[in-house]
Amino acid sequence: MHLTDMKRFISILLVLCLVAPCAAFAKEGKKKESKKKIKTEVYVMGVSLSFSDSIVYFTEIQHIDGAVIEDKFLPNLHLYSYELKDYMSFEEGMPGRTSFIYFSDKRAKLVKKEQKIKKKLIEENEKTVRYLGDKFKFTKH
Repeated sequence: MHLTDMKRFISILLVLCLVAPCAAFAKEGKKKESKKKIKTEVYVMGVSLSFSDSIVYFTEIQHIDGAVIEDKFLPNLHLYSYELKDYMSFEEGMPGRTSFIYFSDKRAKLVKKEQKIKKKLIEENEKTVRYLGDKFKFTKH
């Protein structure tokens, strides 16, 4: 094998090593897009707590009209969290609380999650649970 043939072989090998991974990633990205799952039934529940307060507030489990779950993710999830945080700060006069948002396409899943969280908060952390009731409603984002 001549030196020019060897250089040509190495050049082709380098190009293949660079192009093959790119092609594989491009093909994988197309597969993921086509498998995108959208669920239109969305239930949301919020929990607001402060590490310096023994009371934890729960929202009711609410159905959000028009919201969708895409690939197991609720778009604009952070806005629901801010919505609860702002409500607790401005309407209830409790600034500095941390808000957690839970969502599912099935109400029963959230009921189970709520029970699990309450049990842990009450038994292990000695917290008191209160519900906001009808005072707070999530809006679609």
